[in-house]
Amino acid sequence: MRTYGAHGEAPLSFTVAGHSLGAALATLAAHDINSTFADVPMVTVMSFGGPRVGNRSFRRRLERGGTRILRIVNSDDFITKVPGFVVDNSKNNNNNHNNRAGEFPMWVKKRVEHTPWGYDEVGKELQLRSGESPYIFKRDVATCHELSTYLHLVDGLASSTCPLRATARKMFNEDFWCGKVGIF
Repeated sequence: MRTYGAHGEAPLSFTVAGHSLGAALATLAAHDINSTFADVPMVTVMSFGGPRVGNRSFRRRLERGGTRILRIVNSDDFITKVPGFVVDNSKNNNNNHNNRAGEFPMWVKKRVEHTPWGYDEVGKELQLRSGESPYIFKRDVATCHELSTYLHLVDGLASSTCPLRATARKMFNEDFWCGKVGIF
């Protein structure tokens, strides 16, 4: 940071990227950077096909440190769905009834959220689906998780003729990603 941030040039920032286990490690590295150094510039994570990382407390620490995470998931890839339970982080679920099909009752969520099995969604999630691509012919578990599949899906999303582009633009507010990364 002394070498590259002291010359009065463009503001220094860190971008950490990874795929699969590397995506989980990128998230942990971002936390490590923010918690180890004083006056850290912005830290951004690009996570491709990574497993879940961290509980609610971990998510809050990342948010307080200003870490921005884009978690790119292929909904056909089971690696992005493990490990543990996801505790719904919506703030407006105050009753004990299920609001959506497949959602756990509030009493289950309260018991799970502070256990080692309770995971919270960290960062913003961009959900893509390899089954929607006419160019991916193999539909097996390995193909759904390959980095080349993820890059193909992101490339298709970012193309000017992609119908998913408008949907993706709605997913992220203007001050988070749009226009600052150059994808959208």
